[in-house]
Amino acid sequence: MSAAIVILIFLIIIAVILAIFGVFIWMIFLIYRAGAAVPAEHQKMEPGMVWLLVIPVFQTVWAFFVASRICGGLSAAFEARGLDRGDCGRFKGMAYAVSMVLQLVLSIVGGGLQLVGSLKMSNMSTGTESPPLDPWMIAGVGASAFGGIVALVGLVFLILFVVEVNRRGKELGSLATAPIDVGDHPRTE
Repeated sequence: MSAAIVILIFLIIIAVILAIFGVFIWMIFLIYRAGAAVPAEHQKMEPGMVWLLVIPVFQTVWAFFVASRICGGLSAAFEARGLDRGDCGRFKGMAYAVSMVLQLVLSIVGGGLQLVGSLKMSNMSTGTESPPLDPWMIAGVGASAFGGIVALVGLVFLILFVVEVNRRGKELGSLATAPIDVGDHPRTE
């Protein structure tokens, strides 16, 4: 392969990674904006704390707090206005957080099983013929593949969570700016 093709492939991979990261930052911004629409007396966490989701491993735990507290603040603000809007996306956010933890565990277990299987296979190698696939290796690949499926399910829940929270945040923001109807009152002349 020529050097130009390798550089082009590398640049495409970098562009895809940056695009995915940009979409993730945009999603965090939408969650932040929804949290900022909640009046201070109903906020369960500072809206700026959602940006901690950018930290790679910490986000696995922090997603539980974001889902619980941002949605809790939205629900409290709606209830204070006498409106029932359900959980404001809390279930979807918690499902995303659980899927992140499950995917992380499956990736670690799958990687460990693949490592054990590859070590056993290298010990069985006679040099001329390749050894049969080790059951540990197959189990590791299966665990990693299942982790990938869980990650896709988690992505769906993340999208649903962001859409719900963003919609509720916009609705709450429009309620705050809606004119107050004071009813009929006499005119002064």
